[in-house]
Amino acid sequence: MSEKALHQDTQSGRVLAAISYFSIFFAPIILPIILWIFADRPASVHAAKSLGYHIITYIGPILFVLSVAFGTSIIYQENTTITVITIVIAILLFIVTTWYTIKNIYRGIKVLFSDEAYFRP
Repeated sequence: MSEKALHQDTQSGRVLAAISYFSIFFAPIILPIILWIFADRPASVHAAKSLGYHIITYIGPILFVLSVAFGTSIIYQENTTITVITIVIAILLFIVTTWYTIKNIYRGIKVLFSDEAYFRP
């Protein structure tokens, strides 16, 4: 394989890996699954990682809403311990969701510009 063909293959793999991370904004969960199945290594490994990050990012808000709904129903019963625990859980879920969204963006950018980040997912 020539040097030019290898470079072009690496660049297309980098773009696919980055798209799998950035897809959190336009095709979450679906695009990483497709890339995980059909892309070559290491792009498929990045797609599998981004799939895990997407699942965490989209399950977090669901649990957040459920904990807030549960917490508001508990507030009227004047049980402060459960109320505080529910608020802490909601805050932690918000932080985790935000962290993994930022991590997806960071990893997508890093894969585009770093050889080490691309070849060692």
